[in-house]
Formats: sequence, C-alpha cells, structure tokens
Amino acid sequence: MGSSVEMTSKSSHNPPPHPAQAAASALGAAGVGPDAEQKASLFQQHNPGPAEIAARITGAVTGGKREDDGLSFTSGEGIPWPDPGVSGNVGGIPVASDTFLFQRQRTLNRSKTLERVAHSAGSGAFGYFECTKDMSELTKADLYNGVGKRTPIFMRFSTATFGKEFPDQGRNPRGFAIKHYTRDGNYDIVGLNWPVFFCRDPMQGPDAIRSQQRNPANFLLDHNATFDFLANVPESNHAGMMLFSNHGHPKGWRKMHGFGCHTFKWVNGEGKFVYIKYHFICGQGSHQLTWGEATKTCGEDPDFSKRDLWQAIEKGEPVTWTAKVQIMKPEQADPVKLGFDPFDVTKVWPKHDFPVQDFGRLVLNRNPEDYHRDVEQSAFSPGSMVPGIEESPDTLLQFRMLHYRDAQYHRIGANLHQVPVNCQFMSRSCASVSFDGHLRSDGNTRGDPHYVPNSFVNEFRPDTAEVPNEASDNVASHQRRHYSEGKPGEYDQARELYARVMGEKERVDLHHNTAAFLRLVEYPVIQMKYLAQCYCVRPEYARGIYDLLPEKDYDFGKVQEMAKDAPNFGKERRFMPSKDSHGLLGESATVSTY
Repeated sequence: MGSSVEMTSKSSHNPPPHPAQAAASALGAAGVGPDAEQKASLFQQHNPGPAEIAARITGAVTGGKREDDGLSFTSGEGIPWPDPGVSGNVGGIPVASDTFLFQRQRTLNRSKTLERVAHSAGSGAFGYFECTKDMSELTKADLYNGVGKRTPIFMRFSTATFGKEFPDQGRNPRGFAIKHYTRDGNYDIVGLNWPVFFCRDPMQGPDAIRSQQRNPANFLLDHNATFDFLANVPESNHAGMMLFSNHGHPKGWRKMHGFGCHTFKWVNGEGKFVYIKYHFICGQGSHQLTWGEATKTCGEDPDFSKRDLWQAIEKGEPVTWTAKVQIMKPEQADPVKLGFDPFDVTKVWPKHDFPVQDFGRLVLNRNPEDYHRDVEQSAFSPGSMVPGIEESPDTLLQFRMLHYRDAQYHRIGANLHQVPVNCQFMSRSCASVSFDGHLRSDGNTRGDPHYVPNSFVNEFRPDTAEVPNEASDNVASHQRRHYSEGKPGEYDQARELYARVMGEKERVDLHHNTAAFLRLVEYPVIQMKYLAQCYCVRPEYARGIYDLLPEKDYDFGKVQEMAKDAPNFGKERRFMPSKDSHGLLGESATVSTY
C-alpha cells in the first residue's frame, strides 16, 4: 500500500500484551518463561496481538508469519496430539476420558458464530481508501484531509435478506460496507448497491427484512409477504423498482456501484457543517444480469460473486471504486422548496441540483487470510463515526446507529474489537472505558479506576462533541414527520427513475421480472394493491406488469380505482403530518458550537 500508510505512535498508555505475552511476562517474574521454540513458531498467532495481525492483513505493514511452523499439533491447552484418526475406546466404543476427541467435537459444535439476521451471505477483501481531493474545508475527518493520503480499509459485500444457503446471484439487495481504519478510530459506511431503502421509519425495519425472507411455516420464499409489504408501504416502491429491475442481480460484487444511502453531516474545524451523500462508482463498470442469465449462473456457480472477487484479487486485476459526494448546505435542506425530504432514505438528491464530485477512490488488493476470522467476524455499524462526520435527522439512520452495533454484540460479543478485522489498530489512542465482558484479553481497565469520572485520570475529548442541532418541535408522539407522507409526490422520484433514467429495454425487463414473481402471489388483493402502487408511478408501468399475469380474476379498472388511495395504504391517518412543525429540521442550532 505504500509508505503513506504507517502505524500510529503509541499512546501515553502502552498497549497491553497479547495473552501469550502477558502469561509469559507473569512467569518471567518468577524466573520462568517460554523457550526459544515457542517464540520462534507461529504459535497459532497467540504471540502477536490483534493490532499486529490487523496491520498485516490490511497490508499496512509487511512481513510476519502466516503459515504454521509449530513443532506438533496440540490440544487447545497446548498438549501434543497423539493421532488424527483414532479415538480412545474400549472394544471400539469411544470413552469419555479421551479429552482430545471431546475437545475436537465440542469445538466443531461451536465453530460458527451466530448467522447475521440480514446480510448473512457475503465475502470481502482488504485494501485502501486514497483521498484524491482535500476536503478539509468541509470536514475535519483526518482520512479526507490531504491529497494522496491512504487509509487501510476492509470491505464486505453481501446479499441482504437471503440466508447463507442461497446462491449469491439471486434477486436481492446487495450490501456494500466499508470499514476505514483511521487515526481517530474505525469509521464504517454501511450501504447498498442502490441509493434508497424500503422504509424510512425504524419501526418498519424488521418488516422490510422479514417480508423478503423465508416463510416461518414452510421455509419457502414468501412472495405474498414481499409484495404485500411493498403494497402497504408506498415509499418502499422506489427501492422496489430497483429490486425488480436487473439491478436486483448485479454481475458480481466488483461490478456494482455502492451508496451510503443515508444523509450524513460533514463538520469542519470551525464547527460548520454541510449535509452529504456518498456514491461509490465501480471502476470495472456497472453490469447486471438478466433474469435468465442470473438463473443460469445460480445453478452453475452459486458462489459466483464470491469467487469472482477472490480470483480477481489473486490475479492482481484492478478492483476499484471512485468515491464521490453530493453536498447540500443546511439552508438548502427545505423540503417545501426541494419537493422532497432530504433526510428521507427512500429518496435521492437530484444530481442537477446537487452535483456529484470526486474526492477519493477505493482499492481492494488483498484477500482475507481466513474467512471466519476476517469476514464472518467482521462487524459494521453506521454509528461508528469519527470526528468530522456526524448523523443527520434521518429517522432510520438515528436508530440504525444503535441496533446495528447491538446486533453485533449479540452475534460476536461485547469484545468484538479484539478480533483483528475489527481492531482499531490505526487509532492514535485505544483506551476504552467499557470493561470486562466475554473473553476479554487485553489490558481491560489498564490499571485505571473502572469508573468515571474519578480523581486520578481524565482523558476525555470535549472538542470532538457533535454540532448541536435543533429539533422541529418538543412534543413526544407517534407523529409521522416525512414531507411526502400520504401525498402524490411520494412517487415523483420513482416516476423519474421509470420514465427518464430507464431505457425501453430496462422497462421491458422490469415488467417481465416483476410479473414473474407477482404471478406467484396467491391473493388477488395483494396483486391489486401492488399494481395500484405501480399505477401511481406510471399507468403504463402497472399495465405492463398486469398484461403479463396469467389467470387474473380482476380487471385493470379495479387497479385504477384502488390507486386513488394508494399513497395512504398502510397509514394510520391520525398520525399523518398536519402542521408545519411535523417535519425534520436541517438547520443548525442557534448556538452552532459549544
């Protein structure tokens, strides 16, 4: 990765030794220590700590042992293993006293972490982000300040709602996640291969996922649920159109664009901020498969996307994305003037009003050493933001900042940062005030008091606090607060996507793709309500799908009639916006800095 990526200097507290080193140090006090053979062997990477491993696997530093050179296979306790093919037995009956046998089987039973509830099937690679335009005027984030500055990254790609058993070319949203190892800690961007999501309120987040997963009764894909959700959540149909277009099965991870989806804030050194959206444009070109091509690929190579990425990196082929950003000033974030809510994750910002500009590039050039350690145990959260990057009033983002990390704590544990891929190894300081937990093996309290504040040490950084924001009102309620709720304008951007962005062939494919799945829906009311949503986008959109459906027991006139109330499907009217204060506010607080 070049000399511009360097390990940071040690903080005022020396980093704690790895457990093997700590144990050896304790024995050394009594005149006993590990012998030269133990020091010279890989020792299953017990000697280096997670920061050293992370620095090596990301390519920030070179060298270090990768292959086993131990003197013998051992049990988990380091006891030599006698034989790989026979267990202790009496007359062929295994005995419980064979600790090697039982340890091997018990370890196998526990060898998998909990599967991700969403984005479970995927793969990833290491590389770097390179800043190509200094953005210090807009953000104090260190990684975006200085042309040529490189930051180690890990990227993970995935299918969003399928389990691990499903081919990765199936029709599905794709996850696009980036972990940046910066001098101010790890910064995660967690997005998709298109710029919008299926809902904007976190209450509906679990339903958006479950509606695209398997039926709990029979474990079959549930087309009734998928279309019923889309029919009853009008704002979902922008992303729904992307799902049933050919973007639903891109030609592998490395031939799709990525988007941060949410609106974020960039804050500069003076405490001034702008709103931004991330775009990552694929250097290999954006390519999609038709439904027929995707179906063929699923059968011939269910791991096509994973294999394609791995082999490209092994061959040294370029795997890159151009990092781009849209910028909106706070005074521009007015939904009445814009015609849409800029903090609504089901909407995009028009590029003619908010041009996309380059500021960096992503390069992947190193495959993981170990899938389980480096990919399966990787953990991302949109709440992992470094100074200079903050959240917007985006309702869904606000909650995702909490529940993503909670999901990873449940799946991996509170000490997930001790896994090398999650280690904040580039940070100038690592001194957490969260202690203990399952398998804690670092310095833990560092010898400091295990509570704060205290009279002995104060290492907090008030200068990194967020920029104050105003809320639109001070009333706690279930009031809906998005500008386009229940309005015909809900469909404006989906209409633009269908009529102007898509070409004729793309529209024809969209009709055929949608009809192929909608025909599997068992309930006419769901079909009609979904088509009513499509009708609100464009009548010919709904008609194109309707004409391809077999054995319909309703006519198109019923769809037209239902479409009159489609913007209100699934909405409780008492919670709909009714006052000017029922919105999201983008202006800064009266006092913009502390």
